[in-house]
Amino acid sequence: MNQGKYVFTQILTFLPKRTFDGIVNKYNGNKYIRHFTCWNQLLCMIFGQLTNRDSLRDLIVALEVHDKKSYHLGIGKRVTRSNLAKANLKFKRMYSAKVDKTKGVLCDQIGKLTGFYTSKNYPDKLRRIKYYDSENKRTFVFLTNNMEATAEHIALLYKKRWQIELFFKWIKQHLKIKSFWGTSENTVRIQIYTAISTYCLVAIVAQELKINRSTYEILQVLGISLLDKTPVNELFKNIDYNNVNELEYKQLSINLF
Repeated sequence: MNQGKYVFTQILTFLPKRTFDGIVNKYNGNKYIRHFTCWNQLLCMIFGQLTNRDSLRDLIVALEVHDKKSYHLGIGKRVTRSNLAKANLKFKRMYSAKVDKTKGVLCDQIGKLTGFYTSKNYPDKLRRIKYYDSENKRTFVFLTNNMEATAEHIALLYKKRWQIELFFKWIKQHLKIKSFWGTSENTVRIQIYTAISTYCLVAIVAQELKINRSTYEILQVLGISLLDKTPVNELFKNIDYNNVNELEYKQLSINLF
């Protein structure tokens, strides 16, 4: 069944494409899309996750090297950086509200996105809040559609990040996110969701094929074998794992099965 297929293609057979397409159709994810669909984007992101790419540019370089294999991998005819990276958000200020700069809020603006696609996808008003964090000496800019909360409240929400510190430590240790490939909220969300989906996919593959190895070990092997044509279960036969030890962090543990 898997004879002659790339390891990456074999892994994808465990992804419920029909379910994914149903979700995309429900939310019009492919609206205005001609070639590079949500499915193509997902596969590219999973490929980058499994091969431990450090950045979007790094991922594109890796895909370009194997450009002739893209179709057979299910990724599409050609992948470019512009396909994967959303156009920079351009915000046009309409008016501003008064702010208390002693609380760190530098500006509270109301406006709209002016990019060709972004303005079509989100034509409503947005709020742009610029905040200076004196503790870390950093300036942050937030875009939100929350018109009710105070600027101070929205700006200080990021401090809640400490409540999910363990979760992000787990992400770094297990999902292999070395750095984010973009700075917008949507880009970060997509990368995290892809990393979690990839981790779950590998766990499913291990369960279905009865691979008696840790998810960490499986990820290590798959990361260097995606373009092999060896059946996945044979990749894990007669391999010495003595030198492939996962770091034993006393952090958040997620047991999927």
